[in-house]
Amino acid sequence: MKSRGDDRRARFHDDRRARQPPERYEAVRTDIVFGVEPVKELISAAPGIIKTLYIRTGDERRFEDEIDRVRVAGGNVAHADEAELTRNCGRDARHQGIAAVVREYLYSNLDEMLESKPDPIVLIDGVTDPRNLGAILRSAEGAGASSIVIAKDRTVGVTPAAVKSSAGAWIHMKIARCGNVARALEDLKQAGYWVAALAPGGNVSLYDLDTSRKLAIVIGSEGKGVREIVKKTADFIVDIPMQGKVASLNVSVATAVALFEISRKRRSSAEAQKN
Repeated sequence: MKSRGDDRRARFHDDRRARQPPERYEAVRTDIVFGVEPVKELISAAPGIIKTLYIRTGDERRFEDEIDRVRVAGGNVAHADEAELTRNCGRDARHQGIAAVVREYLYSNLDEMLESKPDPIVLIDGVTDPRNLGAILRSAEGAGASSIVIAKDRTVGVTPAAVKSSAGAWIHMKIARCGNVARALEDLKQAGYWVAALAPGGNVSLYDLDTSRKLAIVIGSEGKGVREIVKKTADFIVDIPMQGKVASLNVSVATAVALFEISRKRRSSAEAQKN
């Protein structure tokens, strides 16, 4: 394996209510998860992050197990009528009689993350839609890439909307934040990683990428993609070959394609070495 030098050496609080009226399918509060399956999944994975569990009056027996788990973990349980739930979750939201106000996510320390030598690492720079972030987390976890770095600027963090979209993947991952992306990439290089930025028209096809290296995969924004300053820092600009008329993929789909291809190639190589 090619190297690059020596290796270097949770979770939610109340936000203020949004000032703007809710758009369709958007919650009035930004710190709330609602709906039976998302809330049950949240309670099953990490009941301690729930600050207050809201139950529709009359549905107490229906959610008896969830109420008990939240109380045992130190959270509050409050009863709410239909109007209050609708006001908190949004006019068009399907809250199904249950909602949870969650605490602020506590991010991992990047240096501590690198001590376990994760490979690959995914660095997200510029993704602003929490649903895209959640989808990226879900795909990354499924592909075995459980260490994520999120830029602090111009990039959404781990919000309740992202948690909901991740379908529970977030709880199985280490997620850190970085201030200066270019500097973080240089640090990753010093730790032995080769930086591969996903961008249409890149000089290396995804299918030709050398996956025997320790890889840091950089994901850019939904609209403009990877920034030029980041491309200059990258060792490879990786293109996903397209067969149809569309020039590129959605950022979360492109991430999934890349990570699963890396996983496939590494698994095939490992099996070939056994034989």
